Amino acid sequence: MWFRPYTTRPVPLARARPRPLSKGAQAFLDATPPDAPPIRDLPLDEARAAISGLMTEVDQPGPRMKSVEPATGPVVEGQVADLRVYEPRGRARGVLVFFHGGGCVLGNLDAYDGFARRLSVATRHVVASVGYPLSPENKYPTAIHAGLSALAWAGNELARRGLSSLALAGDSAGGTMAAALALRARDIPQVTLSHLALFYPVMLVPDLPEHGSRQTLGDGRYFLAREDVAWSAGNYLDDPELARLPDVSPLLADGFAGLPPVTVITAGYDPLRDEGADFVCRVRRAGGRAGLYCFENTLHGFMGLSHAMPESAQAFKLLRRRFS
Repeated sequence: MWFRPYTTRPVPLARARPRPLSKGAQAFLDATPPDAPPIRDLPLDEARAAISGLMTEVDQPGPRMKSVEPATGPVVEGQVADLRVYEPRGRARGVLVFFHGGGCVLGNLDAYDGFARRLSVATRHVVASVGYPLSPENKYPTAIHAGLSALAWAGNELARRGLSSLALAGDSAGGTMAAALALRARDIPQVTLSHLALFYPVMLVPDLPEHGSRQTLGDGRYFLAREDVAWSAGNYLDDPELARLPDVSPLLADGFAGLPPVTVITAGYDPLRDEGADFVCRVRRAGGRAGLYCFENTLHGFMGLSHAMPESAQAFKLLRRRFS
């Protein structure tokens, strides 16, 4: 399948009119030396430094905030959430818990500082960016338990601030965690979510035939490769069978009823494009409200590459409308 920008309906392959890569996306790819090894082949400390350096270069600084403060969530299942809390200027509408990308192996609060600031300004929410424990040092379900700690903190913060809107958002593998926690939250009486926003999320570890974007776009030409997903899962999971849990592959949940309104943003040249669309379709079939917005001519991760890709600003403007 291919998707038109800002549509909420898949376009059948026979009617697809693929758009060329945007100038920013093509320049970003061209800037990578042809003999550079994939991130997954680097020593772990070098891979983490490379991704953090990239995002610092192409997504910093973010907009000014009313305040940026550290916080710590309560103990849940033996884990506490390390948080960085961004308060926008003016009246906040609610609290949004955000999970950064990086395959549960890479990324950190500093690398996603610009992203979190833009997210707070766009949604008019206090954003709690979660510095969850990374793999392979911390295997599943450590990061999920840290996410539950973040949710508990957010619930307390809502009461303290006199707000009522509690949202979840996640970028790439952070979208996996946000979706998994939204599915779990249906069984937590004290948690009522107002919105779930997923940015080019990993919704499934095993490939499915109907997700053709993994086959056609996942050979490494377009920044993210299918091997990257497998590498991340291998670092995150002690047992490959865990990949079939909804915490790890949210598309394998038993049902999708009871979720809050959902926004999914995907990229046309992303191997993960079709699984994000599949999640939207399943939420709708279950009677939920879900919007799919594909930026056809750009790449996985584009929202965190704001200086390189103008589509990033367009996506945050879209979020402003979705949260208004």
